Amino acid sequence: MLKRGEKVEVKDRLVTVTDLAYESLPRVRDRLIEVAKGRETITYGELHADVNLRYHPSGMGRLLDLLSEECHRRGEPDLASIVVNAATGEVGDDYGGDPVSEREALYRHWA
Repeated sequence: MLKRGEKVEVKDRLVTVTDLAYESLPRVRDRLIEVAKGRETITYGELHADVNLRYHPSGMGRLLDLLSEECHRRGEPDLASIVVNAATGEVGDDYGGDPVSEREALYRHWA
């Protein structure tokens, strides 16, 4: 579990777990686990609305990077791999890794 105020190295930069991120991560995680159990994806906008985030949908990258780190620490597949752009149906350009294989691992994990 990430700690409030912790500095996490993400993609060669340090990202601080802000109060807002710390409070948002459990809601985001819970919603994405629901989506994974349904073997689906969710758009940034849908996730934003579903969990009433105070982040702008286009500015959720850092939050999802922190979520990816949390998944890694838990030994779980990356939940961020199922958050996609509404227009393309794919993860953002900054996503590191192979989202298709990560999704399949995620769907198996939460089956």
